[in-house]
Amino acid sequence: MLPFSTPEFFLLMGLFVGVMWVGKWAFKNLISFSLLLTILSALYIAIYFPRPMHFVVFFAYSYLVYYLFSFVLKTENKLWGILMLCWPMITLKLNIKEGAFDLSELLGMAGLSYISFRTVSLYYDTLPEEKPINIITFFSFISFTPSLLIGPIDRMNRFKNDLKLGYDQLTLSRFYEGMQELIYGVFYTYVCAEVIDRYWLSTIDSTSTEFSAIVSNFYGYFIYLYFDFAGYSSMAIGVGKMMGVDLPINFNKPFLAQNPQDFWRRFHKSLGDWLSDYFFKPLYKFLSQRKSLKKNPLLRQNIAMMATFTLMGCWNGFQLNFVLSGMLFGVYSVGHNSYIYQCKKQKKDVVFGDINEGVKKWISVILFLHLAAFSIYIFSGRAPFI
Repeated sequence: MLPFSTPEFFLLMGLFVGVMWVGKWAFKNLISFSLLLTILSALYIAIYFPRPMHFVVFFAYSYLVYYLFSFVLKTENKLWGILMLCWPMITLKLNIKEGAFDLSELLGMAGLSYISFRTVSLYYDTLPEEKPINIITFFSFISFTPSLLIGPIDRMNRFKNDLKLGYDQLTLSRFYEGMQELIYGVFYTYVCAEVIDRYWLSTIDSTSTEFSAIVSNFYGYFIYLYFDFAGYSSMAIGVGKMMGVDLPINFNKPFLAQNPQDFWRRFHKSLGDWLSDYFFKPLYKFLSQRKSLKKNPLLRQNIAMMATFTLMGCWNGFQLNFVLSGMLFGVYSVGHNSYIYQCKKQKKDVVFGDINEGVKKWISVILFLHLAAFSIYIFSGRAPFI
């Protein structure tokens, strides 16, 4: 039962919201907010993994990650710690099989990428002298049901604030806000995206090399992906709010982005922020320590940007369309970063000159809209030339 994909899931989330509110009034002194979230997550996983063995292995995996997290906190080299925590996800992405046991068959269903990202951010943000969090808090964080398989990518520092406020987060005003967000998400995914898929994309032969088919796929998939993904994110945020948890905003008018950096502040923002904080910045810091690069900040930035967006493509899988899509965004970012650098160096706009700022803005919006759509088109796997 994938998140927000069946009527049964919506009924289950309604039940979970109801249990949280009953908990506020009936047994808040008996069961902590964190423990109740954990119990509900465990219930969902038990339903999601109907085979007992899968259920047991999921919790064994969660305990293993918790043990690794506690262990790697003692390591001085954070890179090794991150690699250890990401090993299961890397195994999945590379489709590595352990003997007769196909690890990807199990972990591929469990939102492993999002769990790994949450764990890495927790590890990176925890100081060595800090006391490790308890396993209940850890599990409630990595397995929060609305965002387990689809995101957004949450941060423990923010999540702990919700746990601290606990049942006080359950208010009627927040419930109405969450319901409104949920309705937006349902409309985006099950009306807008469904109409685009059924009456636009499904009518196009994705293998056709005709110009009209390519152009239609080009625009259609970009619009479809936005409504579908933004819809799921809104539904997760809405249900989370009704359960007392504020998940981060993931989409904010990405069609108005003027450049690559602006786009990733608007489109799947939680992933863009994660990659910036836990990959780009550490890599840039590492490159800054290299003697051969100390005098060339632009080159350091561009190398780190290209590596970051290539990693983003690989996160979706090592298929050519995913990797190329990520690399394209890397090329866009390197080009824009070099443009900004030259503008600052020459103290003038080296491309637009003295053109009116309003005109410049809309030219940038239209230009980058098409660049982003092209990369997303490559990502879709619908391009006949890939």
